[in-house]
Formats: sequence, structure tokens, C-alpha cells
Amino acid sequence: MAIWMPEMSRRAFVAAGASVISAPAFALPEQAPPVVRTTSGEIAGIAENGVLAFKGVPYGEPTGGAARFLPPVAKKPWDGVLDATRFGPRSPQRGGLGGAQAPAYSEDCLVANIWTASLLGERPVMVWLHGGGWEVGGSDDPVTHGAWLAANQGVVVVSINHRLNVFGYLNLAEIGGEPYAHSANAGVLDVTLALEWVHENIARFGGDADRVMIFGQSGGGRKVSTMMAMPGAAGLFHRAAAQSGPGLTMDTPEIGADRAERLLRKLGIARKDFRRLAEVPTEKLTAVGIEVRNETGQFRPMVDGAVLPQNPFLPHAPQVSADVPMMIGTTRDETAIFLGEVPEYASMSDAELLRQSQPFFPEDKAQGAIDAWRKLFPDYSNGKLFAKLTTDRSYFLDATLLAESKAALGRAPAFVYIFERPTMIGAFSDVSPHALELPFVFGNLGASRFVGTVTPQDEALCAAMSGAWAAFARSGVPDHAGMPRWLPYEPSLRSTMMFGSPVHLASDPYAAQREYMAQFGSEQLGAYEPRPPGPWIRP
Repeated sequence: MAIWMPEMSRRAFVAAGASVISAPAFALPEQAPPVVRTTSGEIAGIAENGVLAFKGVPYGEPTGGAARFLPPVAKKPWDGVLDATRFGPRSPQRGGLGGAQAPAYSEDCLVANIWTASLLGERPVMVWLHGGGWEVGGSDDPVTHGAWLAANQGVVVVSINHRLNVFGYLNLAEIGGEPYAHSANAGVLDVTLALEWVHENIARFGGDADRVMIFGQSGGGRKVSTMMAMPGAAGLFHRAAAQSGPGLTMDTPEIGADRAERLLRKLGIARKDFRRLAEVPTEKLTAVGIEVRNETGQFRPMVDGAVLPQNPFLPHAPQVSADVPMMIGTTRDETAIFLGEVPEYASMSDAELLRQSQPFFPEDKAQGAIDAWRKLFPDYSNGKLFAKLTTDRSYFLDATLLAESKAALGRAPAFVYIFERPTMIGAFSDVSPHALELPFVFGNLGASRFVGTVTPQDEALCAAMSGAWAAFARSGVPDHAGMPRWLPYEPSLRSTMMFGSPVHLASDPYAAQREYMAQFGSEQLGAYEPRPPGPWIRP
């Protein structure tokens, strides 16, 4: 990593090994890079798309070797000026095992990115927690770059990387004793450390440390839900948005212990020799962790009574965040994204529809639900019906349960939405799949393969959504002049903002689906059982 010194010209900075151009459109002007002094040292960023960007900024020390599975440690001070013009490494994961063959995936992954229109001012801060379940993903996805939001909505945008999968959520508490008491929650402790970094440093980027919003989609939404229940994160954020990722429950110590035992057996390491885990090469540990995950489901946080004292939102919302307002929502046809990635399922048979629906329901209940949805949606093909049925059973029902749980506290409000703008791209058409709302929130309409040709209606929807998210960060209420007034969710009206054409507020818009699915309770309360790998494993 190149270190920029004040007396260096831009050309000398580049010659020293820095990469200040991530794409031809992002060339740095012929002047010294913007420099900010953080609590750990100075960083040099880049001017791009009308804002200042600082990428790959370390907020924690490397987490490999002897530091594996331990709580994160704040980044130690450095000398000189650190190059912050490139995204930092992702946590090792499926598709990037780490090691010499995959250097962009590293256990030195505790990094943040910041986009700001100016280093002056006190603008609200939006901290993005990326999706990918608890096991994959990173903060460098072009759909979720923060430049457009920072330039157009008067906010400072931060995104982070943190430990995932086996690195972030391996339960060694029983095996390793006190030093490893929190190993099953190392990944969310990383997020907490990042929020501490934001609290201490964001004013230097023109941000207001007292108006910090965390938001995330899919696995990121589940991270947001989990942070709401963590006492150690209390006061570090002031609004929260869980998009297509209502996290109601997390793992038990027994589930985590089972995964740890399986991992040790597969690696040929005895319990008494567990410290040998520090010596396992990154790529091997990642790969074996994936084998365990395929047998047991994702590694994820654990209710341990300390870092995470309770399940996030069942049986009740956490008091520790009772005064933090929330936004909670889904897309209309979340699971279409998983069907759409497998073209042979675009026209599934009746038998296949039943087979694929059964894991979502208690025994012998899937066929009755299919029959009920055929009456509600008589024109749907089997594939489209599957997407609507399983979305309503999982994402929509759980988002409703989360909103009800939050509203029941009677303190800060919950604001609920459904995203209905359809895509015409892929194996399905006229569906609103998982993640389609992201380019409309971030303003990066051209970065998503599911948006298609951008229309004036799309631009208006983008203005409404990005404006609502920014308004929420600013005041805790997602209202602005470009859309209808958004009423909080409560049981008598169940007010829900429908982001489609047009944007409008509805009362209990999916009442029939909600009432039918309520009989089953949250899908997240299902039995712990192995699930095979493949497109049917949902983030």
C-alpha cells in the first residue's frame, strides 16, 4: 500500500504504487489528493463523481493468525499518509477463499469507505451494511457505491467490510474458554468497532456523529436487526433500516457448538488442540467452513447473553434500541431472484412447485397454501406463483412480524414499505425481485442488470426513495416534499408505503396474504436442520 507524503506530486504518488483510478471516469485531478487526519493517521482520498471518496480505510487490525475469532482491535496509528483510493479486501468467502490466489479476499478486511460532498458541515450519516447473508459479499458493489447519494441528497455515506462465515461466527466459547467467549459474534463486534470509528472520525468528513443511520439489505438487513439488540452498539446509531432482511432470531449456543465440532473433525484437530486453528491456511479454513455451512446452514451470530442478550425481535423487540426509529420493507417478489438465476425453473411443473414450496411450510401445509395463492393470483405461472407464495411466507411475513414487534414497544416509530416496480430482465418478467430497490435508493440506476432501460418514471421513483432514506437519516422521519406523507406502522391501519408507479401510502395492502401466513408464525422459528447448497439457500 503506497503512503503519500505532502511533498509528493500526484505522478510521484502513482509511481510509488498507488492506484488512484478505479475506472476511466474516476481520474484524480492534477492536484494533491484530499487528505483527512483520522484517529489512526492521515489518509489521502480521491475526487470522483462530484464528491470526495476515501476507500479501504482501516478501522481495525488484521484478524488472521493468533487474532482469529477474537474481538477486533482498533487500528493502530501509522506514520505518513495512507493511500485511500482503492477498495479494501473482502472477508474470505465462497468465490474468494483468500490466500495468495485470491488477495482481494483477506483476513485484513476491517476497512471502511466514505463518500462526502465536503469535509465541512454536519450532514447526516448513512452507514451501509452489505448483503450476502452472513457469509459472502462486500462493500465494493457498484450498485451500492455512495457517491450519488452524497452528491444529491446531502448525506455522508459510509460502507464497511467485516468478518463473515467461519471467520466471523465460529462458536469456540466452550472449547476455548474466556478468550473466545465472543468468537461466535466476532463479525457483529467488527460492525460495532466500525460504528465507534464513525463516531470518533465522521466529523472530519463533514458528518454529524449524532445523526447516524445504519441500513442494509438482505443479510445486511439482518445485521441491522441484530445491531438493534446489542447493548455494545447502543448510542452509536440513531436510525435503522432493514431492507429485505428482517432478522428475528439468531443461533443458539448448541447450534454454534455443533458447527465448531464439525469444523474441528473435518480439519483433523482435537478439541484440546483447537489453537491449531490459528495455523490453518486462510483458503483451507474458508473451504472447510463452506463444507460445514452446507451441512448446517450459515454461520451467523449467537444469542450468548452478553454481546447479543436476546433474539433480535422475537418474542419481543429489544428495549436497548426502543428509541431508535426503523424502516422495514421488502420487494413484492423477493424469491424470484433465486428462480431467475436458474432458467430451467422458469416454467416449473405442479410437482416441482410443490416440492420446492414444501421447505417453507410445516408438514403437509404447502399444497393448501399453493391452492390458496392460485385463487389470489389466478393468472400467475407456476414459477411466478412460487416467487409470490414463498416471498409472502418468508420475507413479507417476517417483515410484518418485525414491524409489529417494534411498534408494540410504543416508543420510536416503525415505517413499513413494499417495493413494487417490476423488472423485465431475466428468466421472469413483471416481478420485483430481491435487491431491485437498491439502485433506486443509491441512485445508481445504470449499475443494476435488473433495472433495464431507465425511464422518467424510474428517475422519479429514485428521487422519492433516495429522498426518503436521506430524510430518515436526517430527522428519523422518511418524509419529503417529493412523495406522500409516510405514516408510522401500527396495528389498526398497518400503513405501508408502496414504491411503484405511483408511489402511494396504503393501509394493510397485503391483508389476505398476511392473515393466511400468520397461522404458521415466522419461518425463522423452524427446526434447525441441514440444508443442501444451491439456489434455494436464501440470504
